[in-house]
Amino acid sequence: MDTLNPDQLKVVSIRNKPVLVLAGPGTGKTQTIVERIAALIREEVDPDRILAITFTNKAAQEIIARILTLTGKRPSWIRTIHGACAQLLRTHIHKLGITNAFQIASLELAKKTLKDVIRSLNLSEVTWDANKVARDISRIKSSGESNQTADTIEDKTLSAIFLGYQEKMKAHGTIDFDDLVYLTLKLCTEDAEVLAEIRDHWQHVILDEFQDCDLSQYALISLLGKDKGLVVVGDDDQSIYSFRSSTPEVLSMFEQDFSPEIVTLKTTYRLPRVIQEAACTLIKNNLGRYEKELVCAKDDTGRLEVHGFCSEGEEADFTAGRIQALLSTGMAPEEIGVLGRRNADLARAEGALKRLKIPTRKTAERCFYEYRAIRDMMAYITVLALPENTAALERVLKIEKGIPKSVMDLLEDLSERNEISLYHAFELAVEHQYVSGEPSVALKRFLERINGLRQRMSELCISDLMRACAGVFSYLEHLKKVSRGEEGFTRSIDRLKDLAHMADEFELQSGPGLINFINEMAIAAIQGGVTKSQKSIRLSTLHSAKGLEFKVVFLMGATQGNLPHIHGKVEEERRLMYVGITRAKEQLYITHARYIGNEVRQRSLFVDELGRWASQKIENKAKAVNE
Repeated sequence: MDTLNPDQLKVVSIRNKPVLVLAGPGTGKTQTIVERIAALIREEVDPDRILAITFTNKAAQEIIARILTLTGKRPSWIRTIHGACAQLLRTHIHKLGITNAFQIASLELAKKTLKDVIRSLNLSEVTWDANKVARDISRIKSSGESNQTADTIEDKTLSAIFLGYQEKMKAHGTIDFDDLVYLTLKLCTEDAEVLAEIRDHWQHVILDEFQDCDLSQYALISLLGKDKGLVVVGDDDQSIYSFRSSTPEVLSMFEQDFSPEIVTLKTTYRLPRVIQEAACTLIKNNLGRYEKELVCAKDDTGRLEVHGFCSEGEEADFTAGRIQALLSTGMAPEEIGVLGRRNADLARAEGALKRLKIPTRKTAERCFYEYRAIRDMMAYITVLALPENTAALERVLKIEKGIPKSVMDLLEDLSERNEISLYHAFELAVEHQYVSGEPSVALKRFLERINGLRQRMSELCISDLMRACAGVFSYLEHLKKVSRGEEGFTRSIDRLKDLAHMADEFELQSGPGLINFINEMAIAAIQGGVTKSQKSIRLSTLHSAKGLEFKVVFLMGATQGNLPHIHGKVEEERRLMYVGITRAKEQLYITHARYIGNEVRQRSLFVDELGRWASQKIENKAKAVNE
């Protein structure tokens, strides 16, 4: 702890009282959290009795790795809030009438279910658009009201859809992403025994990225952290996810509800002076925020330039040309980030970079977890760990040879009539010989292979279990048949290798836990993300950029109507600009174009709010139109 500054050391040392830690960008909050947990472990607190909530799995794994290095201990409850809730629900959700082998529905499956409900109620799919209804249901579940049911929703049609949706999901042993927190909160508020059991498990509760909480998450953390010396770490200046129902108001709510000691981490180790001063000058224009006077630890002055252009094409060409020049000096491409308010801003930069043959990657590229091979393999190991997970079993049976649709219909009918899982219907059909001939042989053989692998689960690591599944079920032969040529097959094999590596990394950091891995992968599939770093220029929307940092950042599209967005709230848009600016460790280039299509756009008011810290580097072509 000799490396900690006095503010960080104070956070590490406080005991037996709630703490609100205000941590600006680059102020070492992760190190502070790690050192606090390590200090608790050195004080002989059981690592498994420390709950630390992060908002990305990557952050959780990083914290676990650092604690393991410092203490030799591996805490098992350093999770995302959704990952922690998934694990709690695996134990307790049956009290809500839902199987413990529930599936976490993909966004695609949840939307399909919602559409089915809307049709079953004979409602217009135009008036009751599934995407809008999904957002309404998400807001209901994020409201912090655990007693929010169909009966309490004022709009009776929405109430009927909500009820039908929840019942249909329940009937299929499925919950959606928002249910992870919503149902955990429901259990904790409605069942005192469950709450007592869960709360008694932890002595200390720590929450990172507190400003990203919605009201349901805040209500749950408040219940779990009461009288536990709850420590929350956040920055209201970086609250940018109101579309997910997050609100910076949770900080003031926490202060009012818990009367915490407030500690501000003031020293930023990431930002050079000019970028730090510009960011602070900008964000001070927001009202009602917690005051945080950042102090720059770096000696570097840094560089901040604003460039204006006539057209978006010139803006993109400038960005690509400057990146080419940076690469020629030996800068690694992964140290450069291009950020924009919208994907359209990034598309122009991507085109300009491709013309210069500079490789790029997008944060929002097709999700790794959506690929066929990944979904198939996750279905195989899910059937082994949670055989009553119907969706996983259905996917595996579609791959299996010799089981025709008529047999599947029989199994599903058995399941519905006897109110049992599809897997139990499967066992019933084999036991009572409801199926004959070749399908009967196929069913018996499939069941034998499943049971044989289940007996080996305790002796195999997750990646070896995947390899065993691929061998026992001849999956690679199937994959070769359905792949687009040899190249497609090779790509699928590479993805399976990546998945196996991810499983090894998970077990290395978190310890053995197949169900935990399944939970985390299901959540990651919904949240999306890129699995491995590539040596290329990162293109990212500002919303996806939080948590990233680069030596050089190009922030494009700084015009009125875009940033701030015409439909956005100015204070949150200003926070979004603040997040973008504070991703830069050395150099920041802010660019804007005068003509957007056929429209004339003014430079963003946020650029003017940077004050004297933004040295105006106006390109000659744009100078005339900006004067």
